[in-house]
Amino acid sequence: MHTNVNRVRPASASRDGVTSDNWCDAPYNRWGFWHVRELARTARVSRGNGPIWRLPERAGAYRDFAFDDGEGVYTLTEALQASYTDAMVVLHKGEIVYEWYDRLAWQDRTHLVMSVSKSFTSTLIGALVGDLLLDLGRDISQYVPELRGTAWEGATLQHLLDMSAGVRFDEEDYDNPESDGRLIEMVSGYTTHRRPDLPADTAAWILGLGAQGAHGDRFQYRSIITDVLAWVVESVTGRRFADVFSERIWQRIGAEHDADLILDAKGFPTVEGGFCVAARDLARLGQMHLQRGAVGGRQVITEAWADHVLRGDETLRRHFDAARDGNPHEYYHDCWWVYDAALGRYAGHGINGQHLVVDRSTDTVIAQMSTWPERLDPGLMRFGNALLMEMLAHLG
Repeated sequence: MHTNVNRVRPASASRDGVTSDNWCDAPYNRWGFWHVRELARTARVSRGNGPIWRLPERAGAYRDFAFDDGEGVYTLTEALQASYTDAMVVLHKGEIVYEWYDRLAWQDRTHLVMSVSKSFTSTLIGALVGDLLLDLGRDISQYVPELRGTAWEGATLQHLLDMSAGVRFDEEDYDNPESDGRLIEMVSGYTTHRRPDLPADTAAWILGLGAQGAHGDRFQYRSIITDVLAWVVESVTGRRFADVFSERIWQRIGAEHDADLILDAKGFPTVEGGFCVAARDLARLGQMHLQRGAVGGRQVITEAWADHVLRGDETLRRHFDAARDGNPHEYYHDCWWVYDAALGRYAGHGINGQHLVVDRSTDTVIAQMSTWPERLDPGLMRFGNALLMEMLAHLG
């Protein structure tokens, strides 16, 4: 098949030259994203001793698949190689219909999923809402007393979940090494903290942020907002976030492997982008959402919470459109990017090409892990999103 693969990726990934300072950058991320526990502080998210959720397999779903991006035609394997994909698992009607790894030996390893972690975090928040431990409309300073008198006071849990808390944090340009979106890598524990002019840890940064507008008046993507959700969880439960997530979510979805979660210097969990999971387990989490919270005959999250993401209002759509100039169906809600609520199509996304797509209209989940050379590459974003939509259409 004719191809137009003009994005050249290195032939192999190795540990050569990888350090705790550079592993988030290409070409070192190709090895680093698979070996985070060797490069950063992490907490183990145990799968427990329960049964694994076995996923049946059905071959052939993409045998005749061809993807035309307007410049060339790709087989699925060629498209994944062109988009720097490390692993992909596709579930259709609960069965694995496609599974691909750039290096088969890494099938059972955990891979960093960056901001798909936010969707993990909101899953736990939803579980605790279902357990009546949390109230979406409550001021978060009532859960975390340390936030009283700060810019966060008056923000609700729902404001945090929708990225509409009125705090100042600049994450618009990942190419700018002085942007907050890049500096947080040192503060939150991805890389070695070498800047005495920065807050010593995540909690200190949270407490020191100033106000920017009123809570709920707009959408602006700011990763540190999700980290505040971790503080809420630990304050309410009196336990480590990793342990609560393990018992309330990871064990209940029948995960096959333990997960890892990056910690900062004082042990604060980097829930905005620090989860590392195996590809099949990422797909399992998506399948649980597709099944409206049910796994093995019991609810991990309530049906009401599974449906909540698709019940966005016009305010969410208007705020999203003002910030992103997207299509009128899109919005951000509960730490998910909603493509089209009527179709039941939404996703968790992370920089460098991480995706967890849940689509009720085709009964499909797509879990994808990648190592783009740049954190946000507009060309790869267009290519990758078009590929994902074509994959859904092929099954539909």
